[in-house]
Amino acid sequence: MHQEAGMDASTVPVRRWPAISRAAVVAISVLLLAVSSSGAGESVIASDFHPASVGLAPSGASRVVAPNVGSVAKPIAAGSGTGQRLPGGVITDVAFVRPQGCSAADCSVLLDIYVPAGSGPFPTVVLVGGGPTGAGGRGYLDPFARELAESGLIVFNADMRDMASKGGGYPQAFDDVACAVRFARTWAFAYGGDGSSVTLVGHSLGGFVGSVVALDSEQFTGDCLADGSSRPDAFVGLSGNYNLSDPKVANDLEVFFSGSPDETAEARAASDPFNYATGSSIPVDLVAGTADQTVNPAAAVALNAFLSDRQWKVTLTLIPGATHNSIIVPSGAGPQSLAVVLRATQSAGPS
Repeated sequence: MHQEAGMDASTVPVRRWPAISRAAVVAISVLLLAVSSSGAGESVIASDFHPASVGLAPSGASRVVAPNVGSVAKPIAAGSGTGQRLPGGVITDVAFVRPQGCSAADCSVLLDIYVPAGSGPFPTVVLVGGGPTGAGGRGYLDPFARELAESGLIVFNADMRDMASKGGGYPQAFDDVACAVRFARTWAFAYGGDGSSVTLVGHSLGGFVGSVVALDSEQFTGDCLADGSSRPDAFVGLSGNYNLSDPKVANDLEVFFSGSPDETAEARAASDPFNYATGSSIPVDLVAGTADQTVNPAAAVALNAFLSDRQWKVTLTLIPGATHNSIIVPSGAGPQSLAVVLRATQSAGPS
């Protein structure tokens, strides 16, 4: 549902989902942590496992307070991180970047907010997907975002302008991801979340863009509908295409940058994660599947080595048999990725 800029969205309807047994999530986390520690540069091979029963139970409909769209939002306290019990649900199509060239929400960049059921404060996650897909591409991450929310995280699943032909690419996509972090930091408390620390999670192209936002000591700006720090407090890259010279991702990058490597050399150099990691470090978790045929897992291995050499706190998790997409699928390797995200939220410190 799209809304006009400036429209009061304080009663946006939300969808409910079943609650996942936290015992299952804890079991997954314990199993993964048993083969992993948080030392700099450590590589982890996660065994192929699946939780048994997750104890699903149906729920009814509810409504949650949402920000105003198209103006600088003043938070309305629905949960306020006070321990108030919330029903859980998802608020869709919330603008977090000021409309570009018109006043309608269609000219904005949008996100969905997944609110856990229960009592906060909840750890805060910004989720950014792959592409390039254009507006609305975040939708494919809905099952993974729900899985994160069911485990007790408040999730801001955000689009980014990932096509140069539609006003995206560099620096717009990076500005959008930075704005999503700012927006989550400002708004998390209104839904029972803890915005003092924000974990950025990027998949595929979102992993690449997210890594630059996380590794660059200088903050990207953009016309955000929120203030505050845009640098995340922890970063998780899932199947990220960090190697911009990999021929497997050449076509996607041509769409993203709108041109060949020679034609867009300056923008690519400014977007190369291997040109960063010069400032203060944050915890980084890199996850890749050994059977990924879309993005070579060697990209994650190389970035892990790069950050290790610079004494960053980085952990590499290679999941045997996981593909580019199964790494975020709840019935595939998604539970293992979820365990890494949970660990990352625990290691993230306040900005």
